[in-house]
Amino acid sequence: MKNCCIAAFGLLAVLMVASCAPDPAPTQPTVTAAAASPTAAARNAPTSTPTAAPADPTPMPPAANNVAASGEVVPSSGQETAQLAVDGDLESLWNSGRIPLGWIRIALDGQYLVNKVEMVIAQTPPGPTSHELWLGDGSGTRALYARLINDHTEDGQTLAVTIDPPRSINEVYVRTIQSPSWVAWREIRVFGDPSETASPPAFKLVQIADGLDLPVQLRHAGDDSGRLFVIEQAGRIRIVRRGPTSNGGATWSVDETPFLEISERVSCCGERGLLDVAFPPDYSAKQHFYVSYTNGEGHTVISRYKTTADPDQADPASEEIVLTIEQPHNTHNGGRLLFGPRDGYLYIGSGDGGAPAFNDPDNRGQDPTILLGTILRIDVESGVKPYAIPASNPFTQVEGYRGEIWAYGLRNPWGFAFDRQTGDLYIPDVGNITIEEVNYQPAASTGGENYGWRITEGSICFEQWGCVKGEPCEIEHWLCSAEGQVPPVSEYNHEVGCAIVGGAVYRGPGIPSLQGVFLFADFCRGQIWGLRGGPQDKWQSPLLINTSVPISAIGEDQAGNVYVIGYQTGVISMIAEE
Repeated sequence: MKNCCIAAFGLLAVLMVASCAPDPAPTQPTVTAAAASPTAAARNAPTSTPTAAPADPTPMPPAANNVAASGEVVPSSGQETAQLAVDGDLESLWNSGRIPLGWIRIALDGQYLVNKVEMVIAQTPPGPTSHELWLGDGSGTRALYARLINDHTEDGQTLAVTIDPPRSINEVYVRTIQSPSWVAWREIRVFGDPSETASPPAFKLVQIADGLDLPVQLRHAGDDSGRLFVIEQAGRIRIVRRGPTSNGGATWSVDETPFLEISERVSCCGERGLLDVAFPPDYSAKQHFYVSYTNGEGHTVISRYKTTADPDQADPASEEIVLTIEQPHNTHNGGRLLFGPRDGYLYIGSGDGGAPAFNDPDNRGQDPTILLGTILRIDVESGVKPYAIPASNPFTQVEGYRGEIWAYGLRNPWGFAFDRQTGDLYIPDVGNITIEEVNYQPAASTGGENYGWRITEGSICFEQWGCVKGEPCEIEHWLCSAEGQVPPVSEYNHEVGCAIVGGAVYRGPGIPSLQGVFLFADFCRGQIWGLRGGPQDKWQSPLLINTSVPISAIGEDQAGNVYVIGYQTGVISMIAEE
């Protein structure tokens, strides 16, 4: 094992944070039975009788036992009344005492096969609401199952969600995004029966190569050569190739001479270095490619290089700088490069620039007049130098905004990946001190999504929003609105891991059960999960493999097989079935 800094990319950002504790929550109003309302009149309203739930047009499966009361209830605020949300009494309620955004989490006392969740509204006055139902399956992650967007809801109304097919879960998480009332529920019911613990993961890692020095990414050139290009953080790209053996099998080897060596112009390490390579469509004919690295001044550079007459050698003197992104600090520099499988444009992951305390105090993630905290989309293959901005980018006609921006509200999106078959985009984003998340952008998107940072961290309000180190956080700094944001579809907290790592969608020939699954991991603990969606959300992200090594990236070959990179070990492994 190599002696190296383990603060790869987002790790420093999630471990070395000065925290700012918010003031205590405001005193809860005395509304044991009254609907939750932010108005003084409603706070003192007499007890109301819940209205009957409207008829549900969807046939419900036979209800099992309501197991919600078996769990531990943790809310965004209002802990003293949290258990009232699962006590079986419609005359009592949990009240957060705050306007949205707010949430309540029920950690069940075991695994249950659940077929329905019901939520009885506590709300005054009536009006439009927006909620989300998330489910945790025991893998350490929770995933978005359903969005409940209503033009009109009222006190006592029941929102029912059928879990079809039933799922084995250990957590129910309800998030309220919009409401004319405080965030509150009269009752949350979870119908299910005890289920067996999930089977052990059916996948394994098969080592194919070792001896690499701080590898951070793996790519293929799409040229039918079968070569894998592994990026070493200090400034080298190495070729890993497969060859035959005397007994008819195959073996892998690492070329001794690097494909590209630019270590003299790369600032390494920590979250800096040579971070990615991208080969354009029809690379075989074009014989040039693009890299992302940190230069001596600490800024992010996107450059074009040419291949020599020897296809295994690039010319380090052929560099053409395409774009330089000035970085305010030495963390959250991003660095991901990918060509869109449908449009052929270059997508660039740009972090928020990090420090101090890794919490983006300048709120760069919400500033579309700069290139930080974004995914950029530029045209580098049209012949326009250094690049062109696609006319279809979302902000090309917005005065003052950077036309290169495709999406924003990101902290450090250095592991995003396309599904080569559908064109869908998966965007893991490294969290601060609480949540790691995966965002999803369908292929039909026209861009412009705001993924929330630093208003939200994952599905929750970012607790340090607006705080100054050494000064107390006032109430406005831990209240936030998620309206206008695109929520993540899967997340986990820092009891599970520390820094999310992406990512590739499996499209290989060998594992049918993984087709279309986005694989992501955690740097610190080495877990690997698989994210899959369905019609109208129904996301799930079960654990696939549990390793014990820091994983810096997950990449794919031309055939769609998926590989895992061990950062400290220098080992490349392929995912296979047990």
